[in-house]
Amino acid sequence: MRDREYSAYLLLNAPGFGAKSIFYIYESLRKAGLKINDLFEQSITQLSNLFPEIGQGRFSKASVTSLLNLDDDKRYSSYQKLKKENVHLIGLDDERYPRLLISRLGENTPPVLFCKGYLPLLNSDSISIVGSRDVSEFGIKITKRIANRLAGSGYNVSSGFAKGVDTSAHIGALENHGTTTMVLSYGFNYLSVKKEIKEFDWERNTLFISQFMPYEKFSGQNAMTRNKLVCALSQAVIVISSGPERDSSGKMSGTFDAGLTALKYKIPLFVLNPSLLNPNPPQGNIDLIKLGGISLSNGDELVQSLGAITTEHITAFEPAKTGHPELSIKSPQTNLQPQRANTEDIKGKILSVFNGKPLSINDIIEQAHLNWTTTKLSSYLKKVDEIELVKKGRSNFYKRKASQQQTQLFV
Repeated sequence: MRDREYSAYLLLNAPGFGAKSIFYIYESLRKAGLKINDLFEQSITQLSNLFPEIGQGRFSKASVTSLLNLDDDKRYSSYQKLKKENVHLIGLDDERYPRLLISRLGENTPPVLFCKGYLPLLNSDSISIVGSRDVSEFGIKITKRIANRLAGSGYNVSSGFAKGVDTSAHIGALENHGTTTMVLSYGFNYLSVKKEIKEFDWERNTLFISQFMPYEKFSGQNAMTRNKLVCALSQAVIVISSGPERDSSGKMSGTFDAGLTALKYKIPLFVLNPSLLNPNPPQGNIDLIKLGGISLSNGDELVQSLGAITTEHITAFEPAKTGHPELSIKSPQTNLQPQRANTEDIKGKILSVFNGKPLSINDIIEQAHLNWTTTKLSSYLKKVDEIELVKKGRSNFYKRKASQQQTQLFV
């Protein structure tokens, strides 16, 4: 039987199928107690019975017969190329698929996410920072400071990997040894890691995500679509600098559209106070604040506001009592601050992995079997007196001190 990721890739290649029809396929399979792996094992009669709406109404462009001839050498070869480059394909019924996306976007949810990097960041507490490509040096400095502060507070920083604000946000998080998610506006065939990013231990602290087929190039439309994904993945969105909704030629501002997306999906929207960007305060910032954005003046204000925000915790395609995935939503009102595990148990697990040699943050996570982000563990290690930080170039390593009395953590 084909594996789950390859099956998801095949379905994504089916002619006439889009996000809504693929969402329908996943839902129908779930109701029938089947998985995506089972899809291409069905006969034409079984497919027609499973998906009666395909070929009709809003799904008139799709056909069940097109599902029968997808598995060929060319497609398998392109899939294998992705896997050799360590790209994962996360489909809608994959337990790794971001919980918030299905809740917020419904049938418009991207059917497959192409991902490369540290996969746990898919479901981390993320804050998005968005803004103009052409931003002032002062705007870049503010962006890095905010990202730095967020990383230090245990948040994953996400953005769109464009020049200007986006890249500054990614770098700001990495400078404080945090994590960052880079949402692409093109397929992985065109990914080139920027020189500024390569200066850090980026391979272990970042996640690249694309909702586009590997061969798709950048386009303005893809960038707008990407911005919606950036917002939907996040607990909150921060706008640094935005032009007006439309410029003099009628072109829509991507940053302004991202702000509108956050407001539409009731995602907390913070907007940098326009007065901080004098003498030319961005019109988009002024307008977004009027529409409901929260004016932001400093880092302390941001961290305090985030700590007060509650959010719905979403469990998508959660295993039900029947043993099959079920689309469900849980909404306990919980603080956004990263959850704490039993500190003494965790401390013992961490200390036990040291054997005299310095370890990287990811070495500790792997050897101690922790389901933590690197940012969360880095923040935790600062409070462990038995462990000290060792610098190797621009990377951080940790080692256990020769002797140190145990002290109380998180006081």
